Amino acid sequence: MKKLLPLVVVVVLIGAGIAALYNVGRNKGYSPDQPIPFSHERHVTQNGIPCMYCHTGVEKTKHATVPAMNVCMNCHSVVLPDSPHIKRLKEAYASGKPIEWVKIHDLPDHVNFNHKRHVAKGIACETCHGDVGQMVKVKQVVDMNMGWCLDCHRGKTTPPEVVSAITKEKAADPVKASMLGTAVAPTNCYTCHH
Repeated sequence: MKKLLPLVVVVVLIGAGIAALYNVGRNKGYSPDQPIPFSHERHVTQNGIPCMYCHTGVEKTKHATVPAMNVCMNCHSVVLPDSPHIKRLKEAYASGKPIEWVKIHDLPDHVNFNHKRHVAKGIACETCHGDVGQMVKVKQVVDMNMGWCLDCHRGKTTPPEVVSAITKEKAADPVKASMLGTAVAPTNCYTCHH
């Protein structure tokens, strides 16, 4: 029995590790409370602020980034300054201490997702993040797992306007057409894992 116990422990640990990896990115419906309530519905839909005003890195880097507090203060130094939530924001800004926002869309470390490339191809933020402009409290609307990404890269769930643009690019560039085949984006491992 003593010889069997270490083997059982190893098997259980391996099983737990595999189960944990299987669930990475499968956070559909995840909507944590944030340190300061933030309504995308108010900012995007009611006030017409585009995603890229606050998420400035999305066109230039692989990260969308959580906005720096000075971006918030661009407006909130005069807009709703007496709100208790804005007062907390101002206090944090004045002290130089960041707000500890809770990450919602969290991919595993072994995945290299590039926002810049997707934005450049015309993929709307809503494709992956849902209609955030209607969310008072942001939630993850899809399981961002490898199969979900590959379905889009293979053209199964790709937005029609993107498929149309890629089809035109392939028609104009035989090398690109031969590299992609029937896919609309690369599906080799190195595309996302490097």
